[in-house]
This record gives sequence, structure tokens and C-alpha cells, in this order.
Amino acid sequence: MNLCVHCDEKILIAVFNDQDLDHNEPFCCSGCMTVFNVINFKGLEKYYEIKKQSAIFKRRSPAENKFQKFSYLDNKEFLDDYSYENLNNRKTMEFYLEGIHCLACLWLIEKLPEYLDDVEQCRLDMQRSVATVSLKNNGLFSNVARELNNLGYKPHPLKRNQSIHDLKILEERKMLLKIGIAGAAAGNIMLYAVSIYAGADGLYAKNFNLLSIAFALPVLLYSATPFYQNAWNAIRTRTLSIDIPISLALIIGAISGLYNQFMGINENFFDSLTALVFLLLLSRYFLNKIQEEGLTANDLNFFYEGNSVLKKVDDQFLEIHPQFLKVGDIIKVSTNEMIPADGVIIEGETLINNSLLTGESRPQNVGINENVFSGTINLTNAILIKIENVKENSRVGKILKQIESGWIQKSPIVDLTNKISKYFIAAVFMLATILFITFYSQGKTKIALERSFTLLIVTCPCALALATPLTLTRTLSRASRIGIIIKNNEVVEKLSSIKTVLLDKTGTLTYGNLKINHFKIFTNPNYPIFEVISSLEIYSTHPVATALKEFSFERGARTTHSVDNYKELMGTGVCGEIGNHFYEIKNSKIFEDNKCIAEFTLEDHIRHDSLASVGELKSLGLTVKMISGDQKSIAESVALLAGIDKENVSSEMTPENKLLMIEKNPNALMVGDGANDAMALSRSYVSVAVLGALDISLKASDIYLTTPGISHVANLITISRETMKVVKRNLVLSLIYNSVSVYAAFNGTITPLVAAIIMPISSLTVLASTMIGTKKLNARLKTGSA
Repeated sequence: MNLCVHCDEKILIAVFNDQDLDHNEPFCCSGCMTVFNVINFKGLEKYYEIKKQSAIFKRRSPAENKFQKFSYLDNKEFLDDYSYENLNNRKTMEFYLEGIHCLACLWLIEKLPEYLDDVEQCRLDMQRSVATVSLKNNGLFSNVARELNNLGYKPHPLKRNQSIHDLKILEERKMLLKIGIAGAAAGNIMLYAVSIYAGADGLYAKNFNLLSIAFALPVLLYSATPFYQNAWNAIRTRTLSIDIPISLALIIGAISGLYNQFMGINENFFDSLTALVFLLLLSRYFLNKIQEEGLTANDLNFFYEGNSVLKKVDDQFLEIHPQFLKVGDIIKVSTNEMIPADGVIIEGETLINNSLLTGESRPQNVGINENVFSGTINLTNAILIKIENVKENSRVGKILKQIESGWIQKSPIVDLTNKISKYFIAAVFMLATILFITFYSQGKTKIALERSFTLLIVTCPCALALATPLTLTRTLSRASRIGIIIKNNEVVEKLSSIKTVLLDKTGTLTYGNLKINHFKIFTNPNYPIFEVISSLEIYSTHPVATALKEFSFERGARTTHSVDNYKELMGTGVCGEIGNHFYEIKNSKIFEDNKCIAEFTLEDHIRHDSLASVGELKSLGLTVKMISGDQKSIAESVALLAGIDKENVSSEMTPENKLLMIEKNPNALMVGDGANDAMALSRSYVSVAVLGALDISLKASDIYLTTPGISHVANLITISRETMKVVKRNLVLSLIYNSVSVYAAFNGTITPLVAAIIMPISSLTVLASTMIGTKKLNARLKTGSA
């Protein structure tokens, strides 16, 4: 198969550029062709040269050919929640961009200030697909969003208000200040300690000890406060925390050092203590930076917050964000738009697609005084709706409540490392107490204090506690770069134990778009038949009309004729007069002057990668099943093409039936896209929403695939299994370290200073193991395939 010039997707039906005859390369859809023309019109054709030379780190999906104004981005209420001022006092907003896949994207996005006057600066974080855009004084974010959308990068604003931005900067500055103070103090104290260990005595030793205390106090009283706060919170809640032994070691060490100074003993532990605080703070800072590489749970809100809506204010319509709708508001919903809230139609008549909520594929005819619900799609005509229920009181809101209760009912997986760490902390306390009492009873107070102090430092279970979260967090971050967004760490662990994969049909195994698969002409009409079809269906947005228009375009229809007395018959078809002849398209037939001249059938094509993806899932030892709301014959024919065994096909499934299927398969991975899948997605052991899924399904799912098809599902399973191998390897390394450390501390082989240096090394070992990963894991996370 040929590949699309713009998105590199395989082409089933080629679309050629009729605006630029110099470029004869094929496109997979009109959306990609439109974006190609926009990029070339702006003189940015170098994008395609860079793309050819760049490594593709993530597949991109075909571009959507959909115009949006994005004017709600300039609304004051919205700006208060989603924008902030940067260090140069420029209004700034962050956007998650769909379609980022190579260095050419970086080049194109960061060129934004050169061809859009609104923009002062634009920076793209390719790892997270997040663009940070700062405006000039009179710039508008709506202009920025429209430009990005025109270039094929659908923008989703991320919630980053001024207070959150300022708080993040403040916290990072505080952490860096604490690290800086601890590092500077540790360096200076180490110089004085070396002098004392080398034999300095008398006035020199006294002054060096006093200086050590002076440098240590800011570290112990300021830099170390995070450890004290966490330890105190753990004590208050009667839980064990790794910061308890750290805090205890710091307090005991400080008191012992001050006591020795007061008694005239030239020995203190301030070199060990300050080095310990510095290295621990530094390791935690780097861990936080690694965690920030991926999208946070709050960042995922854009998956289930809809696009803008038109609200009637006085005698005009203003574009606002759906979250600001109120009961009693009147809104206008145009064709092919989602209804954002429950309400009643006060003007207009249209067809509504309820399939995403009910699984029913046949459009429903609705008119004045009839109720419509959020989550459904308006197919044919613009309508005015008076809002009756919003947010949690709407039909979608009630389903979301059930989804959230489904999350609560999921069996919580208690992290194994947390359990081990808690038992380990208790064991360390007992060992330190036994060690102290043993030597103290023998009159060896100094040895008792030093060895118990060394034991508390060297056996700090930081490496043990880091082993799982660090590995899982890094996997989440790297997975997001290839188009797999996993919402939390726990999901990766669950994925490794999956036994069964349940696949929805429409939009998951298939493209979710109707196509003409059979067209038969009985009699040639007075006008070319495909021009007749294009002329009649040109204004219709019904899925059947869209399929007919695409089919006619592919067969050379470039001319349309004037249509008189045009009508779109609700639930039936379209009709009108061309010249002196009456034409009608209804019930999969085409009529001229009431005589049937042609007929056609429709089908939803299976995705080109479905068969290979199902085969790969089977090769991993998984049972693959298909669940569909469609008729048995259609479901079984798709399953046959996808390589799914007939006995593993369930058809005519309602949302309730799908939920029962989930209950019968406790360790199952569910993959779907419609709201009729949302209940099953929320209750399944692990759930995946595919590209193009309804917002409610994205909220219900654990994982979102930003590329089309199910090819990444097998990657998910392999990635999770390999990640758990790394977790287990890290656990073994940390347990070996702690076992050896306990033995060395008991025998007095190591001093507190050596313990303070060795302890962070164990964390660095776990970090290195995590970064190395495994060969198979690195291969999957690099390209998304083996």
C-alpha cells in the first residue's frame, strides 16, 4: 500500500490534490490534503523535507478537516483557569497537541511566531506533546489554536492557572535552595572533618567543630524539614514511612554531635548528616523531574471536556466552553456537533445519533418539545436547545457517577514494595535498639551510639521504596512519547497479569466510517449519475451521504448541478429536481422520475492492522474476544477478517450485556470507543480507549491510545511484562544492598560517614537499572513495535 504524504498512514482509497497540480502524491483523506495545502501556502514546505530525514518516534493519525473558532479561549473566566503570566509577564497557555510525531513537528510548531503575529514565543516539549505559547500584548489564544488546528495539530488547553504556576515555581525554588544550602554546608564541613581526622587538635579542632555546627544548623533546621514533616504526618496517622528512620538518624546524630562538642570530644557526625540530607534531597529532586516528564492526571481532563458551544445572549450567539453552561441557557447545536447537556428542542428538526449512548446504530428523528441528551450527535440540521440538566445532573453526568463507583469497587492492589518497606523499617528499629542495648550494657556507649546510628543511616529503605514507582513512572513517561497515555502507575502492574482481551468492533477493529462496498447501475440517467449524487448530497452531513459523496468523488465527480425543491427527508434520504428530472436517494436506492436506476450497499471497513494486531495478541498467549452491538452476521464477518475465532464473538450486546461479559472475565483488558462501552470500561480490570473515542469513554478508561487502531494493545502487554521484570530486578538489588549493609553495620565495618555516602549509591543503582531497562522494553518504547 502507498503511504499518505502528510501522516504516513497506509492509504485504502487515495485522495489526490486538485488545488496543487504540481504535487501528485496521494493522501489518505481530504483532511491531510487540506493541511498539506495550508503548510505549502505558508511557505513551510521544508517541513516535509525534515520529516523525511527524521526518525518517526510516534505514529500520527490522519488530520481532521474540521473548522473551529476556539473563541472561548479568550473568555476571561476561561483564561483565569487556563493561563498564567511567564517570567517576562507575557500571557501564556499550554496545549496538548495531537499528531506530534517527529522533529519536523518541532520545527513547524516553533516557527509559529514567524507566521502568526499574536505569538511572542512557542516552545514544544516533544516528550509530552505539549506546546507552551506566550502571546504578544494584543495576541489572542483563539488565533493560536486555529492556526495549530489548521496545521493538523488539534490543540487541547491544559489547566495551568496563575496560582498553580506560581506555586510550582515557588516549590521548585524552595527545593533548589534547600539542596544548595545542604550541598554547600556538606562541602565545607567535609573540609573541616578531614582536618580533624588528619590530626588537628587544640584550638584548631575546637574552631573547626564550632564551624561545623554553624554550617550544619541551617541544613538540619531548614533543608531537612521535608523529612521531619513527612515523618510527623506518618506518626500522626500511625503509619510507617521511610522518613521516620531518616528523621530519627538526623535528630540522634545532631544531639550526639552537640553533646560531644559540649564534652570536649573532637568527634561529631555533622559531615555524615549534611551529606545524607544533600544526597537524599538531590535524589528526590531528580525523581520528581522524571515524574514530571509524563502527563499528570489533571492534564488528562481535556479528554472529556468538550469543544465550544454557541450560547444565545440577547439576539446573538456567543461561543463559550461547555463547563460554563447553566440551566435555562439556550444553545445552538450545528450539524455533526455533540450535544453538551440535557435539554429540550425549542426550534428545528433533525436526526440524532444515539449510538454512543445506547449502541443503537439507526439515527433517531427528533423535533420541537422533544428531549435530547448530552453525548449524542446532531446529524442533519441546526437546532436550538433549552438546557435542563448540566454536569453531574445530566445523563452523561449520572453515567460518570456510576463509572466513578466502578473505580471504587475495583480491588485495590497494595504495592508489594510498600509492604516490604514498612516491615523493613520496623525491623531496622528493632535491630538498632538491640544493637544499642547490647553495646551500652557492656559499657561501650560510644560504639553503641555509632553503630546504631550507622545502621539507621545505611539501611534507609529509599532504594526499596524507589524500585517500583521509579520504574513505573519512567515507563509511563516513555509510553506517552509513542502515543500511549497511561493514567496511573497501578495500570502497568495490572497489565502484566492480563489473560483475556475484549475488543469492541466499531471504531476499534473497524474504521467506524461507512463506505460503499457494492454499487450497481441499472439505467444511466440523463445526467452523469455520480454528479447527480454529489449535487443531491452536497449539503447533507448524514453518514450515508458522506459515504456517497466520497464514493462519487473517487469516481471523478467534480461538477455539481443546481437542485430545485431540495428536501432532506428525516430518516429516509434526499430528493430534488435537476433540470426537468426528479431525483431521489432513499433506502439504499437511487431514483430518476420515480424509476430505480441504481442501488448500493454499505459496510464499515476493517482496519488494515487489525488482523496482524489480533495475531500478535494471540502469540502473547492471550485469548481474544470481540463484543459488538451489531447484528450477528456483521459481527461474525468482521471477526473472520480480524482472525478472531467464531466462538469468541458476542453480538447484539447492550451496555448491560457488556458489563456482564466483564464480570465473567475478571482479568480482562477491555478496548472500546463509544459511551455504550463506558460502563464496561469502568468495571474492567484494565480498560483502553482508542483514538476517536467519545469523551465519556476516555474518562472511564485507564489508557488512551493517541494513534488509530489496536496495534499498540500488544505493545502495552509486552511493555507491562518487561517493566515488571525491571521492578523485580530493582527489588532484588535493593534487598541485596540492605542485607549486606545490616551485616556491615553490626560488625562496625562502616562508619556513619561511609554509611551516608553508600546509602544514596543504592538509590543511584536502582536508578541506573531503571534507565537501562530491558532490550525488549527499550525496543517497544522506542518505536512502538518490536
